[in-house]
Amino acid sequence: MRKLLIKIAALCLPMVTLAETPQSSKEILLDNDSVLVVRAIYAPGAESGMHTHDYHHRVLYTVKGGQLQLIANDKTTPTQVINLSDGQTVYLPATTHNVVNIGESEVVIVETELKK
Repeated sequence: MRKLLIKIAALCLPMVTLAETPQSSKEILLDNDSVLVVRAIYAPGAESGMHTHDYHHRVLYTVKGGQLQLIANDKTTPTQVINLSDGQTVYLPATTHNVVNIGESEVVIVETELKK
């Protein structure tokens, strides 16, 4: 019986660990034929999860700055850390990546992707 309980606990442990990782929140502000505008909020430790940006022209406006780690899906691309200041604007190319807030403060960005 004890061995069975240990096996059940071992199976449940990874689920508990995954559930504790905070996720970012996203709100679509505008989505039409020409542009996609999204507000993303990353609490400390939050991550976006692996996702793809389909549009080649992408600009971030930083509402509330902090430190983000960009982890590319392509293992040959090095992980990038960006330090964003309040009011800073950054151009980033289309990619598939995970974004993680590795700082100690909430980060809020407004991301604009041009579709054409």
